[in-house]
Amino acid sequence: MTAHPFLLEAADLPSPWSGRFYDQIGSTSDEALAKVQAGEIDAPTLFLTDEQTAGRGRGRSAGSWTSTAGNLAVSFAHFPTAQVRDWPVLSYVAGLVLARALEEDCGFPASQIRLKWPNDVFVAGGKVAGLLLETATAPSGQQALVLGMGLNIEAAPTLDRSDYVARDLRALGYGGSARGLVVKLIHRWAEAVHRFDLTSSAGHQHIFRDWQAQALYLNEEISVRLDQETRIDGQFIGLDETTGALKLRMKNGELRSVMAGDVMLAETS
Repeated sequence: MTAHPFLLEAADLPSPWSGRFYDQIGSTSDEALAKVQAGEIDAPTLFLTDEQTAGRGRGRSAGSWTSTAGNLAVSFAHFPTAQVRDWPVLSYVAGLVLARALEEDCGFPASQIRLKWPNDVFVAGGKVAGLLLETATAPSGQQALVLGMGLNIEAAPTLDRSDYVARDLRALGYGGSARGLVVKLIHRWAEAVHRFDLTSSAGHQHIFRDWQAQALYLNEEISVRLDQETRIDGQFIGLDETTGALKLRMKNGELRSVMAGDVMLAETS
């Protein structure tokens, strides 16, 4: 733990967050989860690396989430005071935080920024970021939430997918400071989780509405892969405002809610 990716220092982090910085690591989220489970952290801590070699994502082709120098690979570990049942909503909050940063800090038009259910962020049709929400329990019994976030700033990986490609912010036209962007993003996330802790479950509907307003594939025919063998097709008509579940209108008119899966455009004949 010798590097200081993006040259971040303690003074760059919002109180009460602290940081652990690595020149190279397998997975920032694995590291964060292990530190929580070992009882080594009991306050908000971010884990940031210059190079991630064995990160994890969700969905098909997401088994290895690597990140090269210059791209953001960070995991935020904290102990929300909100009800644990509400924690999954933070995945949608994180998508909105990234979307706002891309618009306000990078200058991309809102019309180019889209959120792919449940955990990807797109600009101009290309994936630029991915999110992964996990939980861990400390020896004391206290539960922690770990948000893993990857953002392609300087380079885009090659994805083993036919439905979309990865893009990086530089190729898309962002010419600003990578360090400045990362610092603003960290502050945005810290502020968002603080607000979340102060909001009751009844106040989460606006989060789902805001997320849906930027949803990729909204009102289009999509396929949702539920597992390796099961796939369902239907029209993506929005999010359930209570749970955040993806709502599908099946070809027979039936409405179906999906809580987890990998989304892609339906194949056309």
